Amino acid sequence: MARDEGGFTLTEMLVTMAMMGIVIAAVALLFTSGSRAEADLNLRFASQTEARLALDTMRREVHNACSATVSGTSASVTDPNGTAQTRYPTVALKTLDSGYVCTVTSGSWCTVGSGSSYALFRQSGATACTSGSARRAQYLTSGAIFKVATATNLLPTVGIDMTVNQKPADAKFAYRIWDDIVLRNGGRG
Repeated sequence: MARDEGGFTLTEMLVTMAMMGIVIAAVALLFTSGSRAEADLNLRFASQTEARLALDTMRREVHNACSATVSGTSASVTDPNGTAQTRYPTVALKTLDSGYVCTVTSGSWCTVGSGSSYALFRQSGATACTSGSARRAQYLTSGAIFKVATATNLLPTVGIDMTVNQKPADAKFAYRIWDDIVLRNGGRG
């Protein structure tokens, strides 16, 4: 009497292994795309947080300043309201000395980079701001982010307009942060 020896044929085994390989490849692709998405999100979050913290620090310094001077190569830009503006890559701030005279250079803020990749730096004192200064933010898409505005009977303001994007080729990742900060110790124009 012939015994039934239940087993698998080579064809059944190959088909099963091919299907299992497809499932494992799909699961691996899912995990790697999830890991990449998480890494991108973390990098975007970190760069946006850096920009917000830099703006907060700058806001405190500008509020205490009595004078601000912009310099460097200018760029003409149009703000979201359609107003043409001239922006610069460096702003130097002065504060009051002990005699309440606006002479002490408290620090400089500048952008350093090229193309669509810039970083924001801060330098204390009268020393010029360079890439060797303390980096405050990175992944800026423009180097010309500062403007100083004066108006009759108003305190001067320092405007900052940063767009942060770790992937400049893809506009959907852009994060824009801006403010016009009043120099509280400045003279009315």
